[in-house]
Amino acid sequence: MKEWIDEWYSLYQAVWELPLDNQVEVLENKTQELLMTWGSLDEALQQLKKKLKAENGPYAYQSQGTYLFDQGEFDQACLQLKQEQGEEKQEAVRCLYLGYALLYTNDFIGSEEYFRYVQFISTQPLILHLVYQGLGLVAMLQNKLELAIQYLEKAQPLAENHEVMYNLGVCYFTLENYTYAITCFRRYAYVKDDSDGLYALGLALLQTGEIEEARAAFLEVIESVEQEADLLAVAQLVEWIGEHELACYAYEHLMLLTGKTPRWLHGFAWNKALAGDKRAIHLLEELGQTDPEAKKSFEWIQATVK
Repeated sequence: MKEWIDEWYSLYQAVWELPLDNQVEVLENKTQELLMTWGSLDEALQQLKKKLKAENGPYAYQSQGTYLFDQGEFDQACLQLKQEQGEEKQEAVRCLYLGYALLYTNDFIGSEEYFRYVQFISTQPLILHLVYQGLGLVAMLQNKLELAIQYLEKAQPLAENHEVMYNLGVCYFTLENYTYAITCFRRYAYVKDDSDGLYALGLALLQTGEIEEARAAFLEVIESVEQEADLLAVAQLVEWIGEHELACYAYEHLMLLTGKTPRWLHGFAWNKALAGDKRAIHLLEELGQTDPEAKKSFEWIQATVK
């Protein structure tokens, strides 16, 4: 989740420099973009590593190229894997690694060529599952979402891999088919007990107006994450969508985690004030005596109340 959170936080900080009328539109567009890119690639990498390393039979393949892949050195892994030659049954795994390494270096054409080659030479269900998942990711990153859905639906029955449901949810979410997206995210989040899936589920539920379940999903995220950056990102998101009491709850968790810093007190008081608690306005006024940002918030609230 960390990479996604870091990108979201950078976006959140930068977007407020835009004119007010543009802020929500930019956030909505970028949220979908970040959701799709982070979710599809990070999970694919982790699943590829787990599934291929768990295969102890004749399809297992380890080499200098796979070592470089595991280290995230994808450019070097591409060069090395192209020079290697596996035994007949291992050749499909070598090419599968190469297809994913090329995907991670944004060589979509090369990646697709290797996935299709593996599709031609292998009939092993796990290999074909990872081929269809790879082809689905290539299509997703080229914004060919209907095609991505076709590939991911072919991948789904071939192996137990809940991340395929997550990526299907992302496709449907981006196509604004929120009902299907919710179904996919539910199947992922509650089976995996995963905060990332709950986060995505909450976003989809908001789009269909299912506010209570969305609030419950974000509440579970707040109670399950333990990193400061994660909690702050959720606090800022629920503030953005107008769930100020939920944002206060996130700031309370931040204060329990790292102490009552001026920044967390500011966030808590700001959201309490927006939720209609007039006592929070006095807290903003006190914080504003030493915190310029809190002073701006107090002045904005005062001007709005008048």
